[in-house]
Amino acid sequence: MTNNTKKGNSTISLEKEFEDSMISFHYRMISEFRKKSKDFGFTVSHIEVLHYVIEKVNPTMKDIAEHLKIKPPSVTTIIEKLCKKKLLKKEIGDKDKRVARVSVTPNIWKVINSIKGQRILILKDMFCRLNDKDKSELIRIINILNKK
Repeated sequence: MTNNTKKGNSTISLEKEFEDSMISFHYRMISEFRKKSKDFGFTVSHIEVLHYVIEKVNPTMKDIAEHLKIKPPSVTTIIEKLCKKKLLKKEIGDKDKRVARVSVTPNIWKVINSIKGQRILILKDMFCRLNDKDKSELIRIINILNKK
């Protein structure tokens, strides 16, 4: 038998509601972003690869596959498409021809800035549904959550 008090059950209920709300919000953002990314001719996987290559600086194809939790042939397909768009370049290792490293080209920054702009527009669209009091409260709460 558990010793849950009414307050304890309420806390668990609030935590579950928070978790469900955050997951729902996350999936809504992804859904909206997928719609917008199609305008650029990219999938979410393409964008994740771009961000990862920028963050990790010259990762191997294997690193990318492990990060995205997808098979190497799928990574190869994504990388080839992004290389054709002149956003990434693939370099085969001198010592080991099986190891390919991926790096960014200068063209990537225009695309990345457009992607960031789209994310901001999506958030602004969702944020504008709130009244001023709710906006202030949301900002206050986000600031609390951002503190370490």
